[in-house]
Amino acid sequence: MASCFRDLPWKLYASRVISAWGDRMWMFAVGLFMVELSPGSLKWPAIYGLTQSLTVVFAGSTIGRWVDRSPRWKAAQISLAVQNLLVVACSVCVGLTFYFREILVTEVSGWGLTAACSLIVILGTLANLASVASSIVVYKDWVVIIAGGDSQTLASINSTCRSIDLTTNMIAPIAVGQVMYFVSHIVAATTIASWNVLSFFIECFFLWRIYLEFPSLAVKDQTVIGEKQPLQGSNDKESDQPTADVYINKGSDRGFFAKRLGRFVASWRIYFSHEVRNAGIGLACLYMTVLGFDSITMGYSYSQGVPESILGILLAVGAAIGLLGSVAFPSFVRCLGVERTGLYGFALEIASLTLCVASVWAPGTPFDLSAVSISTIVDPFTFQNTSSNSTGSYQEGPESYTSVILLLSGIILARFGLWVADLSVNQVLQQVDDQIRGTINGVQSSMNMIFDTAKFLLVIACPWPQTFGILICISFTAICAGWLFFASYSLKKRGHLLPFHKVINTIPPEQIHQIKMEAKDEKNDEGAVRRNSLSPSQT
Repeated sequence: MASCFRDLPWKLYASRVISAWGDRMWMFAVGLFMVELSPGSLKWPAIYGLTQSLTVVFAGSTIGRWVDRSPRWKAAQISLAVQNLLVVACSVCVGLTFYFREILVTEVSGWGLTAACSLIVILGTLANLASVASSIVVYKDWVVIIAGGDSQTLASINSTCRSIDLTTNMIAPIAVGQVMYFVSHIVAATTIASWNVLSFFIECFFLWRIYLEFPSLAVKDQTVIGEKQPLQGSNDKESDQPTADVYINKGSDRGFFAKRLGRFVASWRIYFSHEVRNAGIGLACLYMTVLGFDSITMGYSYSQGVPESILGILLAVGAAIGLLGSVAFPSFVRCLGVERTGLYGFALEIASLTLCVASVWAPGTPFDLSAVSISTIVDPFTFQNTSSNSTGSYQEGPESYTSVILLLSGIILARFGLWVADLSVNQVLQQVDDQIRGTINGVQSSMNMIFDTAKFLLVIACPWPQTFGILICISFTAICAGWLFFASYSLKKRGHLLPFHKVINTIPPEQIHQIKMEAKDEKNDEGAVRRNSLSPSQT
């Protein structure tokens, strides 16, 4: 077994590199494809993003339940094949759309282009769902079995996989961006399609070798319909809770759609009745924030006079800080344990983001509550930053850059704690019972997208730079709420929040009794000395 494990990392990590590289290329390119197909409008990118979020919200639990009920190798094969096939089909559709773009626009009165964009959105959305399934199968379920119940080994695997994600997220967009800029969008789409065809066979080979090396992956405890199963880490009262099959079995005589609805509700019941619920909600709270390097915060920073070149450098620095947090995670788990590591990760993130809150009232801030009234702003989409591509000069800028410097500094420093907290919660979610691991993580994906959608709704409600301070305060509150949720989970799991409580608990009971007796004897001796000192004066 030890020799197998020594052979494992390069196969698992190589598979992750190939998968992450293709995912990051596609995620970066598809947004630019949609913008290019609808110049002057963000309608199609917005539709694409919203469709992806909503489908994960409603289908995440179903995907997780399918993972639980399917043999591991079959689930890995199907999810990987469907994902790559759909990305290839979508890339081909993009290439054909660009090739026949003039015909679609002129000869079909524009409806041909609309139909092509709609097809791209549908295929891309389905590919994203398959990607969610593949991620749950391999990186939420397989890695737990591979780690053999060792928390430190699991932490090391999770850390390396996340480091691969962060690294490819920095490099892959640069590579595909060069192809799109210096060659053409058609060549870029062809490159992505070719990569997914080739990567499918390589990933399948690596996963198959891992599957053979770990026979325990072939053994999956299937829940018998109608049988009650205890949940890991639950007390006796909670262990009587039924699995999803019990809820479905109760309504087995219902129709097709009623059964599907029953399964959907049953999956959410399992999630909210499990002890990891609060930890998962804490993770979801991290998605309802504008305090990250997304398009919203980048646009705001640009409006405050920060040039594109500086934003690119800051994005790379933030990614490097996040990578440090990912690399440090296994050491924290080894010294502190998963729960305390998560507490410290949330705390470090909150401490760093206080700089962002301070930026709301710092010199140079555009924050103005009167801007909540739309009539006070002539054009809410007019940015102060009016850079010229030829000279790089700026006609206007804030009176002081203190506010935006504090904002970006807080975001960059918070990346360390963010990824420590993220990895901690994900490991907690991985360590649930075999029978419901897919369901729990599928519902968690839905929860994350719910909070992410809430963030975009808040931005729509307060879209101006003058009201960005409101979004900062709401985001900070959401992250603090995430810490409270995770702290409540840790308190229930460990019975305390004090960082030194574990040291106290390691003292043997007889030693504690001896310490108490020695303290009592010392107190009695002090009382005797005091009485002896008073006796001469009294005589």
